[in-house]
Amino acid sequence: MLRHTGLGAYWLGTYFVITPIYTILLQVQVSQTVGQDLQAVAVGLATGIGGIFAMVLPPLVGHYSDGLRTRWGRRRPILVAGSLGLVLAIVVMGLAGNYPTLLLGFVLVVALVNVAGAAFVAVIPDTVSSGELGRASGFLGFFVQLGSVLSLLTLLFASKAHQLKFSYVVIIAVLLLTLIATLWAIGQEPVYEDRQKSELPSFERLRIFIKPLWTGDFGWAVFTRFLNSSAFYTTLPFLLFVFRDVQKVPNPDQFTATFELVVTAVAIPFAIVFGWLSDRLGRKRFVYASAGISAVVLLAFLAGSSLSQTVVLALGALYGFGYGTYTAVDWALALDTLPDRSRSAKDMGLFHVADALPRVLIPTIAGVVVGVFNSFSTNLGYRAIFVMAAILYVLGAVFVRQIKSVR
Repeated sequence: MLRHTGLGAYWLGTYFVITPIYTILLQVQVSQTVGQDLQAVAVGLATGIGGIFAMVLPPLVGHYSDGLRTRWGRRRPILVAGSLGLVLAIVVMGLAGNYPTLLLGFVLVVALVNVAGAAFVAVIPDTVSSGELGRASGFLGFFVQLGSVLSLLTLLFASKAHQLKFSYVVIIAVLLLTLIATLWAIGQEPVYEDRQKSELPSFERLRIFIKPLWTGDFGWAVFTRFLNSSAFYTTLPFLLFVFRDVQKVPNPDQFTATFELVVTAVAIPFAIVFGWLSDRLGRKRFVYASAGISAVVLLAFLAGSSLSQTVVLALGALYGFGYGTYTAVDWALALDTLPDRSRSAKDMGLFHVADALPRVLIPTIAGVVVGVFNSFSTNLGYRAIFVMAAILYVLGAVFVRQIKSVR
C-alpha cells in the first residue's frame, strides 16, 4: 500500500499543476494582459497550441524512453528532467507581465508536463504485477481527483487573501515533493534487452508506431477512453454558462467552483475502492455503471431552471460517483491490454492521445453546437450538448464490450 501511494503520488503533483493552470490561472492572467474583446481568443490560442504538444509529445517521448539505457534506468532521467523543466516553465508563467510571455510560459508548462508524464505513465506497467493493476489504477484515479481538489482549495484560499500568485509557489513545492516520493517508490527498474533498429522504410515504421490505436483490445481501450473523454469535455467548458443561463443561479462563477469540488470530492473514494475491487470483479461492469449513471445525470439537467441549486449539487454528487467509478478502471483497461509491456511508454503515450484530442477538439465542436442551436431557441444549445454527452457515455459502454481479454 505504501509503494502504491508513492508510485501514484506524482499524479497528485501533476494534477496540482494542470487543474489550476488550465482552468483558472491562465484565464486570470489573460484578463490582466489582454483586452476584454480578445480574451476568449487569447485563451483559445494558448490551449490550442498547448493541445498540439499534449497530443504529439507523449508517444514520441515514450518511444524514446522505451529505448533509453542509463545507470539511473530509462524512466527516471526523463521524469526528473521534465519536472525540473516544468518548474522553470511555471516560474516563467507566474512572472509573465504580457501576453506573449504568458503564452510562452503556458505552452512550456503543457509541453513539459507531458514530457514528464510520458515517462511516468510507463512506471506502473514496469513495476506493478498484473494482479494489482486495478489497485494501481484506482490509486492513480484517486490522486488525480485529490490533486485537483487540493489545488482548487489552495487557489480559493490564495484568492481570498489576495495572493493568487503565491499559489505558483505552492504548486512548485507540491510537484517536487511528489516527484521525490515517486522516485523512491520506483525502486529498481527492470532491465530489458536492447532491440535491433528497424530497417523498414519511414512510412512503414510510422504505421507500426501508431498501429496499436486501431488493433486488438488495446485499440478498443483507446477508443472507449476517447468516447468517455469526449463526453466529459462536451459539457465541462460550458458549465458556468449553463448555470448562469439555464439554472439562473445568482453567482455562477462561485457555484461552478462549488459544483466541480462536489463532483471531484465524491469521486475520490470510489476511484480507489473500485479500482481495487475491479481486480476481483472485472473492469467492464464499472464502465457500464459509470456510463448509466453519467447519462442519467446529464439528461436530468434537461429540466433546466426547475431544478433547485440543492438538486443540482445532488446531481453533481451522483455524477461524481459515476466519474470516480470510471477513473477507477480507466488505466487498468489500458494496462491489461498493452501489446508489449516492455515498450509500454510509447503505447501509453498513444493512450494519452485519447484524452488530449477530445480536450482540444470537442469544446470547439460543442461550442458551435451551442451557438447554432441557441440561435433557433433560447438555451436549446445547452440541452443539445447534454444529450450529446449522454450518447457518448452510452457508446463508451457499448464498445467496451469489444475488449475480449478483460472481464
